Amino acid sequence: MQDGSLHRMHTVLVLVASLVAVPIAPPTPEQISRIRDAQRTFFQQHPKGANGEEMTAFFNELLDGIEPSECSWSQLKQIMGPCSFSAKRDAAQARLKQLANEPNADGFDAFVYASSLSQEDAPTAATPFGHPGYAAWKQSASPLDRTRLIGRLTSDQFAQADAEVKELEAWFTPERSAKDLAAGVQLVEAIKRLAPDPDQGEQFRLRLLDAVVLAGGKASPEEKAALNKLAKKLDSAVTRGEFLDHPAPKLSFTWAQDGKGPVKLSSLDDLKGKVVVLDFWATWCGPCVGSIPNVKELRAHYSPDDVAIVGVTSLQGKHYPGGTGPIDCTGDAAKEQGLMAEFMKAKGIDWTIAFSEQEVFNPDYGVNGIPHVTILDAEGIVRHTDLHPADPMLAKCTKIDALLRKQGKTPPAAPPAPESAPPDAAPPAAPSIPAIPTIPAGKP
Repeated sequence: MQDGSLHRMHTVLVLVASLVAVPIAPPTPEQISRIRDAQRTFFQQHPKGANGEEMTAFFNELLDGIEPSECSWSQLKQIMGPCSFSAKRDAAQARLKQLANEPNADGFDAFVYASSLSQEDAPTAATPFGHPGYAAWKQSASPLDRTRLIGRLTSDQFAQADAEVKELEAWFTPERSAKDLAAGVQLVEAIKRLAPDPDQGEQFRLRLLDAVVLAGGKASPEEKAALNKLAKKLDSAVTRGEFLDHPAPKLSFTWAQDGKGPVKLSSLDDLKGKVVVLDFWATWCGPCVGSIPNVKELRAHYSPDDVAIVGVTSLQGKHYPGGTGPIDCTGDAAKEQGLMAEFMKAKGIDWTIAFSEQEVFNPDYGVNGIPHVTILDAEGIVRHTDLHPADPMLAKCTKIDALLRKQGKTPPAAPPAPESAPPDAAPPAAPSIPAIPTIPAGKP
């Protein structure tokens, strides 16, 4: 009996010790880093998405021991994405609503985040500027933060934000840095989208362009290069509002090849009569290379006579073959192009890959991150943009099929619809790391 009692006591102590060893608590910085890394890896391993049951099991285990109700806003906003896929979703949203009512800068930031998740939580008649934490947030917010806030407004809210918008417009002067002035591009886009006067956004675009040009006249060589780039973006078809449903901006190609060998392709004019899928990418971009099977699936689905697929890149000065370090190609276009031909053969790429004279982060196409897909109709008009090659196959085909039917062509049978998630699966709320990643403008 005594031995049995001792055994039971030992079992209880082990159980208690195990509970103490894994306390329910807010995440530490190390745990947040681990959660974000694990989430990134999970989505990279599931480029087409995972079923609801698998996602829930993964994120439940990942967040085991994490208590959203104990999180500060700085902690919670970094795990809201993972929480949205797990059993912690309701607790995280409840904590978010609590924090969004606090009369400080973090409270306002939480309020804006909550408003972006669903129409149910979003303010309608009133503007966010009446939040008790807005003044504190504004003091520490960057121009980009304030611009993003304007971009989140509804048309009704924007109509009540005239003073805020004019104050922000006036901030962008030639004395600002290139980094600060770059935030004005998003403000141009927001005003063009929301202002009842269609000229308001265009007028600010021209004033901002003048400020950028004046700033470039007295800048250092490095700053001048950044300002010149910004000026091109401000004068691009996208920023002018002359991109979607307009003729595609010029693309000039210096080298092109498909699975059979060299291809005659000097401009988009050579592709007239076909629906054209432009996939902006580079060999150093992990998500681009990871999307090759998706592009291969699309190529196999359509006849090359009806749909042209062009992987658009530009000379990078380096080639990444995969499995080893980069190969230096600085100043040697022929070497980089030859390595591309070898890369295509190794990866089984049977669609056209082309080097454009224009940079792969092409401002006229709004390419701020890669991969980036734009679709043109047979007349060369931009019909869809800012897509990802790993978007669902059915979604891509629906867009392309409509353009083929417009030509009087019969598209191939539609691919099967993806399996739907279980009805009780938690719907995703904007994750902190995109499920389908892109690489922002820049090179490694």
